[in-house]
Amino acid sequence: MTKIRCIIVDDEEGNRSVLSRYLEKYCPEIEKLAEAASADEAFRLINETKPELVFLDIKMPSKSGFDLLRMFSKIDFDVIFISGFDEFAIQAFDFNAIDYILKPIDYQKLISSVKRAKERIELKSKQQNILHLVHSIDEKQELVKKMTLHHQGKVHFVDVQDIMQLEAIRGYCEITTSRGMKFVSTKTLKEHEDLLLNIPFFVRVNKSVIVNILHISSYSKGELCILTLKDKTEVEVSRRKKTEILEKIKSISGER
Repeated sequence: MTKIRCIIVDDEEGNRSVLSRYLEKYCPEIEKLAEAASADEAFRLINETKPELVFLDIKMPSKSGFDLLRMFSKIDFDVIFISGFDEFAIQAFDFNAIDYILKPIDYQKLISSVKRAKERIELKSKQQNILHLVHSIDEKQELVKKMTLHHQGKVHFVDVQDIMQLEAIRGYCEITTSRGMKFVSTKTLKEHEDLLLNIPFFVRVNKSVIVNILHISSYSKGELCILTLKDKTEVEVSRRKKTEILEKIKSISGER
């Protein structure tokens, strides 16, 4: 059996030791090449040993796991992230279908993650979203700056600020940008809402629509509140959320 060569990256020796033991006991297809306690050490080891798989801790002193990946212009190895509970990171991982294991490590989760990594490595289909993910996340502000969207067989990296509207349509989500492009996502409106939770200019105006306040050109002040977007699309605001949403629009737009 050809073994998959890996490196473990974690600043805590105890965590590296536990993962090493679990790999030896439960994942005999994995061969550990080395351990690294920092991003800089890991960068050197990865370039020297060329592993096929990296177990990568996210939170490390000085430079994070994301910082390490940003040091590479091309990621030609697979990654399984090791993380303490971080709701923001987990949302981003789930949204982009990235493999991760929470601490303390569950050996069954480890086995399933290794199995998926092995399949990707054998098929030479690395997790294509990893490099995009690490370049699209602002860790300090916990904001997603870009979104991966699929259209006509291509993957588009869309600036979140360019997204004008997200609408739930028959279990899917249609996303419209300020450039007039439309994308259909298999993820629900709620999943998108969770990902965009910390971005102040997105607001859910009714049960089916999220709009970007930056792309509202006008709104009506009557009992029925209608938002007009920059592409002339009109969206009705839920009556029960009208006051809250108008206050947010005024706050973001600077209206007095």
